[in-house]
Amino acid sequence: MQSSSDHRFGLPDSVLTELWRVQIPPEKFAAVVSAFGQLSEEAQYDLVVRLVRAVATYRLRKTVERQEFPMPHEQNKRLRNISTSARRVLRLLGVKEPDSIARGVRIGSDLHPTATTTVLTSLYRVGVQRRPEKLTSADERLATLLVLLSDLVEAAEQSAREISTRPGRGGDRRAGELTAEGELIQAIIKLYIDFRERFPSSGPEPACDEPLRKCMRSGLELAVSCSHSIDRDGKKIEPWDMAAVDRNLPKRTTDAAIRGAFHRVHKSKENPH
Repeated sequence: MQSSSDHRFGLPDSVLTELWRVQIPPEKFAAVVSAFGQLSEEAQYDLVVRLVRAVATYRLRKTVERQEFPMPHEQNKRLRNISTSARRVLRLLGVKEPDSIARGVRIGSDLHPTATTTVLTSLYRVGVQRRPEKLTSADERLATLLVLLSDLVEAAEQSAREISTRPGRGGDRRAGELTAEGELIQAIIKLYIDFRERFPSSGPEPACDEPLRKCMRSGLELAVSCSHSIDRDGKKIEPWDMAAVDRNLPKRTTDAAIRGAFHRVHKSKENPH
């Protein structure tokens, strides 16, 4: 009979399944567990779920940072155009001021006759054709469309105002906001402290010492690693969110950075407000 743990890494099936789902090599998580200390199968599963969540956040943030966003003035112009277009559609349907239907709309009141006849019936018919399992009444479909267009006008105008009032060239990050790397490092430290406190027999009390640094290095190695497949041409295929990941992050993260992050996390735990 096969053991509930992988004989190569000593990991429970539940943990291996989670690692397989997110394409993280089992040996990378096994290194984290080895650096951490003795943990039950249930604790290992809890650890992998929370660690994977932190890694996913890091990878998504790096992916967003990698994208080339338009300049602030270009974003502002596009948002203004969206607002103008939504206003125009509303006027064509008989709504002169988007704010007038911000809290809802009654079909038949001050709408253009074309909206309450042809558009109303056509929206319902198209809905039946495309999404019969999610069908709503004709009145509800038109009312939802009008209210969403009203919301779109306000949302686009609010966003345009926010971009216009940002300092400098719009900025990628607010002052004091953690970088993707900083957030990941703090997340690993929080996990380390939490699990040390929950399972004191696993190792020494949480401190900025060699066990913490070893666990941090293995956690960062996990964050920048992934399983891959090979296509017909022999080319390596990796998950889409790995393209922006800094593969040198474990080497670039200094002991001083880990120490600073540990003290910040410890301070926030002592003064949560």
